[in-house]
Amino acid sequence: WPIPMKAIGAQNLLTLYGGVTFSGYLHKKGGTQLISKWPLRFIVIHKGCIYYFKSSSSTSPQGAFSLSGYNRVMRAAEETTSSNVFPFKIVHISKNHRTWYFSAASEDERKQWML
Repeated sequence: WPIPMKAIGAQNLLTLYGGVTFSGYLHKKGGTQLISKWPLRFIVIHKGCIYYFKSSSSTSPQGAFSLSGYNRVMRAAEETTSSNVFPFKIVHISKNHRTWYFSAASEDERKQWML
């Protein structure tokens, strides 16, 4: 299964041949269980991996993970707040893996990311 590259800039990733499925800005849930934060991140889906960067000009990702085993993308109504209106989550087939939460700027944008 795909393994994310550890040290690649956002622009370099975007220019690699035949791999970028989608890219753009989303809010990504981070922080602790007690204090959730939703910083804006530049997200790139490339060859079965998700990379997240502070911005589209970042020279290395904040993090990355393989989509291997992640079999559901769904709305995350439990995460909806007045400032976080269009959340969705990526869920792994195994409960031992992290569920990733993101939030889009509009319903149309959320639908595009959830395809």
